[in-house]
Amino acid sequence: MIPTICCASMLMCGMTVYGQKSSSINPIKTSVLPNVGWRDIQSDKETSFDMNNPSWPKVTANLKQKDLISVLPESYCVISDFGRKPNRGMMTFLLEVKLQKGNNITFNAEQNIVLEIKGKTYKALPSKTLTLTKDGILKGEINIPLRKSLKKNRTATLYVTIGNDKHRFELGGRAYGRTQELALVPYYPLWMDVKKKEEPKKEIAIVEKAVKKAEDVTNEIKGDLKELLATMISELRAQKKLTENTQVDVNAEVMPEVKKDGQVEYNMKVRYDVQVLSEHLKKLRIDEGTEDWPSGKYRLKDSQAALQTAGIIKSTIESKLEQYIAPGTEVTVKIIGSTDASPFRNAVAYDGAFGDIQDAEYFVNGSFGYVSVNTKDGISSNEQLAYLRTLDIKNFMQKHIGAFRVANVHYEHFAEVADKVGAEYRRVAVEVTIHNAFQKDYPEIASYKENVYERTSEVDTNIPETTAKSNAVAVVIGNTDYQVATGKQGSTKVGPVKYAVNDATTMRDYLVKTLGLDEKNILFKTNADKKDFDDIFGTDNQEGELAKLVASTGSKEVYFYYSGHGYPFMGEPYLLGVRSNPKSCKEQATSLQSIYRILSALPVDKVNVITDACFSGQEISMEASATEFVRRPKPDKLAKFVILSASGEDQYANWYKEKKHGLFSYVLFKAMQDKAKSDLNGDGVLSFDELYKYLSDTQSSGVPYLVKELEGDQVHQDPVIQVSARKNDVFVKY
Repeated sequence: MIPTICCASMLMCGMTVYGQKSSSINPIKTSVLPNVGWRDIQSDKETSFDMNNPSWPKVTANLKQKDLISVLPESYCVISDFGRKPNRGMMTFLLEVKLQKGNNITFNAEQNIVLEIKGKTYKALPSKTLTLTKDGILKGEINIPLRKSLKKNRTATLYVTIGNDKHRFELGGRAYGRTQELALVPYYPLWMDVKKKEEPKKEIAIVEKAVKKAEDVTNEIKGDLKELLATMISELRAQKKLTENTQVDVNAEVMPEVKKDGQVEYNMKVRYDVQVLSEHLKKLRIDEGTEDWPSGKYRLKDSQAALQTAGIIKSTIESKLEQYIAPGTEVTVKIIGSTDASPFRNAVAYDGAFGDIQDAEYFVNGSFGYVSVNTKDGISSNEQLAYLRTLDIKNFMQKHIGAFRVANVHYEHFAEVADKVGAEYRRVAVEVTIHNAFQKDYPEIASYKENVYERTSEVDTNIPETTAKSNAVAVVIGNTDYQVATGKQGSTKVGPVKYAVNDATTMRDYLVKTLGLDEKNILFKTNADKKDFDDIFGTDNQEGELAKLVASTGSKEVYFYYSGHGYPFMGEPYLLGVRSNPKSCKEQATSLQSIYRILSALPVDKVNVITDACFSGQEISMEASATEFVRRPKPDKLAKFVILSASGEDQYANWYKEKKHGLFSYVLFKAMQDKAKSDLNGDGVLSFDELYKYLSDTQSSGVPYLVKELEGDQVHQDPVIQVSARKNDVFVKY
């Protein structure tokens, strides 16, 4: 006897029991799933048809007379008795669901049933969340608030999501010459769209091939630019306009960038760096002034190095890059002015060349800020001086680079202030990004639209909801859109961590629904920069938002989750903000050890840290974040910590592209979802020890197993746990 599961508002009293008793449908017996069709209510006679047969006729069934059966790999569902009840403003139907595969699935009518009419969606009334077990069957009446009538030729689509299956029914409104709402039902299962599911993989392969061609072209351009640069520098030195003391370099590369809507575009980025090496320049005689900017100066005419570099940028863009800048092309120009730490004893006069500046937006040492300069007060800080030096370069480019007059150019200004004194810290750099530069030569790159913020995996939609209530607080950070801004060592290639925002967003959902945290007690930030880290965790001079939240809530437990880039600096791991240059970690990134110190000092009993990042120092590329190759930090008061890391010391933290998550994060979510497998002793509690065993499983579900399945035997990723006596503490209580 199969038990019946009832739910609160979805299943109504007095429900009609319809012809189920003699059902012989058992689609799991065959792999081609031919058993789909309808069943006559009066006779229990089943009519099946093979959707894999290309000659199958279009079929319909009247739901007033038949039950329609939908069969998918993990489940089947039956719908019948569609109708609208005007007095209740409801569309109703009877639903029966049974699992074919898996042990259990969480079901809620509001989340799992959608009716779509002319692009608008209508959800079913909410029901009590149920766990549909393998041996159970779900039956009952569904109610969808809907005041419009489906008459004549108007159609609708009904979606019923069961686990990984998405059953679809195409519904019509006319039957036998009479209007009858939702009567004619041509059945069209979602799994017939096999070709559509395969197309993205083919498109990805085509895009990857085109990106490789674009990279080859860009490398050729880089070689041409370097050759042209060497010729121009040689001529300038012969003319005694520059000396050997000034070095200018140029680099070009293809860089992916994630836009605000989650779409990925492939851009050409060209960066020019100029550096005056030492104080030796003061002893060198050149025909026109000095190579470096004298103290307090900021105009191009005051620095031969900056002036001649501006001319070099103009010449190289017009000779090598102009073909990629069609009218209307989006171009971003980042101008970086660097100064040393020479102190200001008195304010320096500002000649008003750029007008009085009030709260202009800029970035200083990687963090967003505002700068003001006026003729009355003059210049009194290196930040102001560095900003002014970028303005004259902008004016030069606007006036003298013809291609920029027809393009849509956006200028960004950056100041980098060193903590030491010396000419080697006085630099200028210009970074030109031509957006979608390859859309003419390689249109397949621009035509493929991948939304990296789209969450459609089963771990995003079937989140277990427990009755747990927790007074814990949490910090959740996901960094996807990395943009290198400044750096004393020049430019470093930093690609996006495509799915880090997804990781963070889904982690927040699990903290609320599964672990029982109040969403108001979660400090959630995506695409965080250094200032965001400082605001959350605090600095030597400022208490952070986390400490204030712990104090206001009285919480005794803290979660910290991070997905994004990590990087080593002098043997210490750092978390990179989206505008952090990896080679300037001390100024622009956040030390993981400092975060541990802050967490240790909080008046809490438990600290849980989960990082989907790695810290090897290998090249940070667009295919994976860097891996860990640094001294693994150990927090003070280790006894209250549990620390889970994505990978071992010499391994990448890989992505799971199909699921649009970091691989480690995906398995973490799966462990919370897959109670039957992760809760090893079946006591209804997932401990940290059980969680780690699930994450590190090599046979069926863990990170090491999946990475070999996805990437091959040569790729390894082994999660790491640093844990004290808390390994048996509760992570999830179901």
